Amino acid sequence: MKFNLPLIPILIFSFQCLTSLGQEDNSPKLQLVKVASLNTIDANKEFQKNVQLVQQQRALAVQLLGKMEETQDKDVHDKLKEQFDALQVKLNENNKLMFKTYGFSLNRNYVMTVEKSHVHMWVTEEEAVSINNKSQNEKGEASNSDSEKSGLRSLFNENK
Repeated sequence: MKFNLPLIPILIFSFQCLTSLGQEDNSPKLQLVKVASLNTIDANKEFQKNVQLVQQQRALAVQLLGKMEETQDKDVHDKLKEQFDALQVKLNENNKLMFKTYGFSLNRNYVMTVEKSHVHMWVTEEEAVSINNKSQNEKGEASNSDSEKSGLRSLFNENK
């Protein structure tokens, strides 16, 4: 997943680190807390789509605000202001919904970790049947044996 983090907080953080050398650190210690689990591929795709939507809405709001500040024409300014106000209402609604659904807000930075993944490979039908049969046999047996007798290697190399 790709999050576009704003550069300003990174620069401010870097500046604070440089200016606080030799000074006592009174800032609170930060901790990562889990706010949501996305248990399916579809849930992850939906989350990414929703994050992208609110980030695009925020970027559009920034563009509209910049155009409003640059324009000298009152009619154009009023039209841009109307668009900005409508977009801001919608963005706030979406941001609240994202927080309610995922614990996500545009006001925070996030770290996404992979909790579960699957690795797949292309094989012939015969290999697939063989692998599936061996996997079923291993699941049926008690797996108290060492790691050499189980796992992917055992599916292909009977004798090492």
